[in-house]
Amino acid sequence: MSFFADYRDHTGVDPARFFKTTIFQSPRLLLGMDCLEPGQSQPPHRHAGRDKFYYLIEGTGVFTIDAETRQLQPGEIAWAPADTIHQVVNNGTTRLVMLIGMAPEPG
Repeated sequence: MSFFADYRDHTGVDPARFFKTTIFQSPRLLLGMDCLEPGQSQPPHRHAGRDKFYYLIEGTGVFTIDAETRQLQPGEIAWAPADTIHQVVNNGTTRLVMLIGMAPEPG
């Protein structure tokens, strides 16, 4: 196992849904990539007992966490505390690429 990764090796496209991959996983942490093409979205969802963050690398998107909605761009971060409903929508014209982390790991 390497302790280093290039995010570009973990991006991709899934026309039926959105693309997601795992970069690192342990019993304490999941680190991965989520990629949404223009018009794709993650439906509203929550993670029981797990905090999640999104760090935008490429593209723009609309994030709704609980009752707050914001448009984010590269370099910005959103986080959803455990059990909080959240959603991501790529309303831009290019791929939305996000580094995501969840703790503890979803098992």
